[in-house]
Amino acid sequence: MAWSYARGETEREDLLQEIALGLWTALPRFRGDSSERTWLYRVAHNTSISFVAGGNRRKKREKAGEPLDVPSSPESNAIEEQQRARMRTAVEELPMTDRQVVVLHLEGLSAAEIEDVTGLSAGNVATQLTRARQKLVARVKGDA
Repeated sequence: MAWSYARGETEREDLLQEIALGLWTALPRFRGDSSERTWLYRVAHNTSISFVAGGNRRKKREKAGEPLDVPSSPESNAIEEQQRARMRTAVEELPMTDRQVVVLHLEGLSAAEIEDVTGLSAGNVATQLTRARQKLVARVKGDA
């Protein structure tokens, strides 16, 4: 989840620490009214949103951005890695709500679980996923 909210490696590491801290501090408030999995994602998502909002304010002050880290791979996996990098970039460029739904879907959550995490209805989740897929296909085809 962190790679979808934070672009640079350092920023991702900071976000992972923030998520871990958020989970640790929220643990005493876990009531068991949802599955542990959706609760974890809800805390991680909310922490990520707060982190990004704070980062946007910092970036406006600093006017400097970190380049996207694209990991290197052996030659045999170069094409596959390029495709992953293009898809990752395309997902990162989606609007926040689309990105949130896509990442949760890629993590294997069902529409009902995504509804628990985001507060969007399951039907709205399905609609958003369809629209996000269309945006991703258009973006990736445009890069090819």
